Amino acid sequence: MGRKSQGSWKLIKPTNKSLQTPSWILPLGTSTERETLWKYIVSIFTLTLKTKNMNRILLIFTLCSLMVSCSTKNNNNGDNNGDNNGNNNGDNSNETFTEIEEPIPPPPKIDVAVSRHEKKFFKELFKDCNSSGHKRQLVESCNYSNSTVRNKAVSIAGQNPGSYNVGQICDIFDHCYNNWKYVNDPEGDEIYEYASNTISNGLNGDCDDFAILVCSMVLSIGGEARINFAYGPSSGHAFTEVNIGTTALEEYISKRYKSVYDNSGIWTRTDKEGNNWLNLDWFAKCPGGKYFDYTHGTTFYIIQQYCNDFTK
Repeated sequence: MGRKSQGSWKLIKPTNKSLQTPSWILPLGTSTERETLWKYIVSIFTLTLKTKNMNRILLIFTLCSLMVSCSTKNNNNGDNNGDNNGNNNGDNSNETFTEIEEPIPPPPKIDVAVSRHEKKFFKELFKDCNSSGHKRQLVESCNYSNSTVRNKAVSIAGQNPGSYNVGQICDIFDHCYNNWKYVNDPEGDEIYEYASNTISNGLNGDCDDFAILVCSMVLSIGGEARINFAYGPSSGHAFTEVNIGTTALEEYISKRYKSVYDNSGIWTRTDKEGNNWLNLDWFAKCPGGKYFDYTHGTTFYIIQQYCNDFTK
């Protein structure tokens, strides 16, 4: 604010231009506060030059340094905000979205009568599914009234308490699916393990053991389930289905199993009475998932001790 002339300091009267607020002070306070502060600095500096007071010169220097530091910090914050705004308004490549969890609706109740089957003596006598012994073995292995099976099923289904409902079926399937360890039967020997034994051994076995266990648990909480032996071009497989009647459950299934649900609908088969049988195969990954790729097979009704053949 001064210039040296002939070996002495000459006071220069501030002009309107010199009183204009400099750019480095702009980020500080309101416009009125900035203007007042700048005039104050100019007047002190002018007086300092006039009195040649070194203490005041140091004070002014310190004050100016502090203001420049604050100005730089505020400008950096402004740049960051500008960058953030620019990113939000333009480049969204790093933007994160929080997915809103859709609530799972209450599980639909299942109110269905046990399916009926007419047994004709001579027809039943010559059925392969009867003469093979598979029906007798499966009915015996599905010991759903056994206390071990009943207690286990009830403790799992209790997560969705109340009348028999889809949530209880899903809870049973999830428990068996998530804890199952596949182990083969002995070579050349097909073993249909009791459901109670499978629980005792820690849920180990092959596909028919899984089907027997799931079927038995559903039966032990008041549902109706059946076991299917299905055969494809190169292999065979066993899986369970549960009778859901005409219960609508796609909304519940799709939201409960949204991580695996593929929007292909709920996979069921319909019997002659109009009942829908929900797929509970472990290959399906969730109740109502896609069926094993079969061409034909046999269905075993445990409660009725009845069997019949089917084709795709």
